[in-house]
Amino acid sequence: MTIALKVHPSFFREFATKTWVSPADVIKELIENAFDEDATRVLITIHSNNSISIEDNAGMDEDAIQKFLLLGSPHKKVDSISPKLKRVRTGRYGTGRLSFLTSFENMKIRTRKDNFNKSFLIDTKSLDALFTGKSDLRETREPQLSRDGSEIIVSDAKALVDELRLIKEIRKLAVLRQPMFEVYIKKSNKFTEWNFSDAQLIRYPEIQGHKIPVNLDRGNIVGEITVARRPLTEDERGIAVMVGSHIVMRTLFGFDTKLHRVTGFIRCDSLTSRFADKSAIIEDKEFEKFSSVMKKFITDTVIPNLTLYEDVLVTRGESKIYKQIDKVLGQAVIETLEPYEEIEGFEIVETKKIVSKLSNKLPSITAEDNLFNNAVEDEYKDITKNETRGARDIANEKERNQQGLEIESNMSNVYPYSGSNDNQSYENVTITTQVKKPLIKKTFALKKIGYKIIPYEDETDSRYSFINENVVFVNKANGTYKAESSRGDEFLLRHIMNIVAQAVAEARHPEGKEALELQNRLVSEAIRIHDTFLTKAP
Repeated sequence: MTIALKVHPSFFREFATKTWVSPADVIKELIENAFDEDATRVLITIHSNNSISIEDNAGMDEDAIQKFLLLGSPHKKVDSISPKLKRVRTGRYGTGRLSFLTSFENMKIRTRKDNFNKSFLIDTKSLDALFTGKSDLRETREPQLSRDGSEIIVSDAKALVDELRLIKEIRKLAVLRQPMFEVYIKKSNKFTEWNFSDAQLIRYPEIQGHKIPVNLDRGNIVGEITVARRPLTEDERGIAVMVGSHIVMRTLFGFDTKLHRVTGFIRCDSLTSRFADKSAIIEDKEFEKFSSVMKKFITDTVIPNLTLYEDVLVTRGESKIYKQIDKVLGQAVIETLEPYEEIEGFEIVETKKIVSKLSNKLPSITAEDNLFNNAVEDEYKDITKNETRGARDIANEKERNQQGLEIESNMSNVYPYSGSNDNQSYENVTITTQVKKPLIKKTFALKKIGYKIIPYEDETDSRYSFINENVVFVNKANGTYKAESSRGDEFLLRHIMNIVAQAVAEARHPEGKEALELQNRLVSEAIRIHDTFLTKAP
């Protein structure tokens, strides 16, 4: 009998499907592959049948195809610098091409470079045959590409592809920072090769703020840390740690509470990421050394810069304006909201009373006590039917409850529990009863402040809104109104409520009018810049 080490057919399937977990991860991996092969442009097309094509202008010759088809080949680790543009490659072992299995059933590849061209298909059956040592792929008969480049189409999707989420994930790629590398995305009902019509350039999010260059450990740790001018989202916050051109992790090195406006990237090629999962790092001695150097740099340089920058960022004049806005709007809120109480439930409360009884006989008070408890429950039956009753009704209930308690205390007069008798002896006994007590929650309701909203539309009127007596007129032709309405009813409603609050503030606190007008201009300009950035053509 021959003794042999074998590979089970499910190994490669399990390896792929446990490493990459979403369509976005698949596409990001293929974009990085294009970057590694010296592509300068990548076009992502989401098709109507939910398949996705990834095109580039690099292409593979016969030697590159052989390396592409050799899974686990360390050629990217050995040849870590790309041949033409001298880029630091993101990949190492060529395992990412299996990633499509998590979200798609098939991957069709067409490639051309100079006089060489090839077209073939990889599917789940191809991977099942790998246990023999190789898997013969089926070449497809298709016209060759019209340019040097590669075209990969992943099809038979296992889940719908969310375009906005895909764009958000692609924007996290560090390779978008590199010169001479652009990624575009589009939707199309009909696929046309290398067609950038209606395609949108995906830009790396540039965050404005104070830039702190990093060059540590004799050039082994390089990058840039930014103290942002604005609050950061969860995805933006933190320092991205890169190995080569790939982000391995995002961290604040234990200073999470102090660096809430810090972002940026640090590259350290001496760190090691795991074999397949490039987004996980091996915490060895090299990583401990790297962390120690970074912590010292943050303590000595970043935190002092953070304090200085925040002091300069908000001037005294701006601070005065914002305080005035807060004061005026805060007062408007106080004047338009009124507190009231509502019942949100009940709790059982034990009450104790001391009574006297004959030394050998307990007074027959059980029936009366039960009557009392039943009376208390009856007092609150109506309350449970309407737990949002106003404060006045609750006060009445409290008053009736108090009367009930007085009845309880007076009931002791019915029994001859106290006093003395020559022929009888008495002793004190504690009687425990249970009473339902309402749980009161304080909340607020909007007062009827008497303001009415009337929209109008006039492109020649530069005003966004104005007040005439108790009527707030809102110009629908204004850019701010259009921007808020395009984001959905919830945003528009919230914005209109803010306008009314400002109207109340201006009417009752005119000293804050200039501050509120400045706030309106700042909001309008911020929305305009945001929308221009999103819709700007590549």
